[in-house]
Amino acid sequence: MWQSLKERRRDLEERLNARFSVEQRLAMKFTRLVCVFVLVSGVMFTVADVALLAYRVRQDLNVQIDKVLEGGAVASDIAAAGSLMTATVRAYTRILAPDGTVLYAGGLFAGVEAGTVDPFAPLSLDTGRYLVVTKAVRCDGRIVGYVQFAGPTGRGPHEAAWKLLNLMLTTLVMGILAYVFGLSFSRYTLRPIHESQERLEQFTQDASHELRTPLASISSSLDVAMKTGEYEQGIMAAKVQVKYASLLVERLLEVAQLDRATVDLGPVDMTALVSAVASQNAESCKEHEVTMRTAIEEDVVVEGDGLLLHQLVGNLVENAVKFNAPGGTVSVTLTNKALTVRNSGGVISPDDLLHVFEPFYQADTSHAQRGFGLGLAIVKKIVALHGWRLNASSSAEAGTEFAVEFSPSHVRGSTS
Repeated sequence: MWQSLKERRRDLEERLNARFSVEQRLAMKFTRLVCVFVLVSGVMFTVADVALLAYRVRQDLNVQIDKVLEGGAVASDIAAAGSLMTATVRAYTRILAPDGTVLYAGGLFAGVEAGTVDPFAPLSLDTGRYLVVTKAVRCDGRIVGYVQFAGPTGRGPHEAAWKLLNLMLTTLVMGILAYVFGLSFSRYTLRPIHESQERLEQFTQDASHELRTPLASISSSLDVAMKTGEYEQGIMAAKVQVKYASLLVERLLEVAQLDRATVDLGPVDMTALVSAVASQNAESCKEHEVTMRTAIEEDVVVEGDGLLLHQLVGNLVENAVKFNAPGGTVSVTLTNKALTVRNSGGVISPDDLLHVFEPFYQADTSHAQRGFGLGLAIVKKIVALHGWRLNASSSAEAGTEFAVEFSPSHVRGSTS
C-alpha cells in the first residue's frame, strides 16, 4: 500500500514538473502552505472564540442574576418572585424551590421539563442558542430556592455554516493572493539563477565547440600520418593542436576560478607592474611589427590583488599587440585615476563592441588571429572583483581603447 502511494506521488510530481515551470511549482507550494496556515488559524480562532463567548455569556448572566436578586425581594418571597420581576427579565427566568420544584417558568422555558428538576443539571434552550446559569437564593444563611437565567450565546442555527463559508472564502482569497505574490517573488528570486544557468549552458556549448576543433585536427593529423607513413610531420601537427587545446583548458579554468574567486587586497605598485608587462611584450611587438609607446606616472599604488592585476594588464597589452595592424602603435597610459591601453588598428564595430567581453566572442577583425576570445572576459571579471569600471571604445580615427578606471578609495594617496 505504501509503495503504491509513493509511486502515485512520484508520478504526480513528474506530471507537475513536466507541465509547470519551477516558479509555478514554488508558487503552488507557497500557496498550499498559506492555505493550510489560514485553515488551521481559522479553526483555532473559532474554537477560542466559542470558548471565550461561553465564558463571557456566563459572566453576563451572573451579573444579570445579581441584579435580579438585589434588594432581597426575591429571597423574602421566593414563591411570588416571578411576579416581582420586570417583563423583560421574566421571559428569561425560571425559579425553583429548594427541592427543585418549578415555581415559575418564563416563556423561554416553555416546553422544558416541569415539576421537580435538578437545579444544576446541564440545560440548554433552543438547540444551544441559549445558555442557562443557576444561582442559589439565600435568606438568613439558608437556601430558599434557585434562580435560573438564560442568555443568548449568539450561535444561530446557520452561524456554523456561515463561519465555515467565511473561512473557505478567506482561504480562497488568501490562496489566490499567495499564488500571485509567490509566483512574482519566485520569478524575481530565480531570475539570477536562470541567467546563471543560461550563461553556464552557453559557456559549455562554446567551450565544447572550441575544444572540438583542435581534437578534430589531432585526429585528422594522426589519420594522415597513419595512411602516408609521415609520422613525424603528423605527430608534430598533432602536438601543436594538443598545445592549443591545453592552453584553452587553462584559460577555461582561469575563467571558472574567477567566478568564485575572492580578492586578496593589498598595496600594488602599478607603476612597476605596467612597466614590467610593457617590457615583457617588447619582443611580441617586434614580431607583429608594432611600436609600443608608454606614458606611465610614477608612484601609482592601488589596493588590489597583485596576481590578478598582472593578468589584467597582460591581457590588455597582449590583445592590443596581437590584434593590431602591422606598422601600428600600442599606447599604454597609466595615471593615478586609470590605466588605458590603445592600439591604432583592428577597429571594432559598434555591434561587436557590445559583446567583446563575452567568453569566446571574437570581433570580425580578430578572426584572422589565433585566439580563444577569453582574454577580455577575464579582464572584465578581474575589474568587477575590484569594484572598478571598464570602458571600451573604437573608431577608425582613434583606434581601439580599453580604459580601467580605479576607484578613488583604492588609490593610495588619492583624494576622493
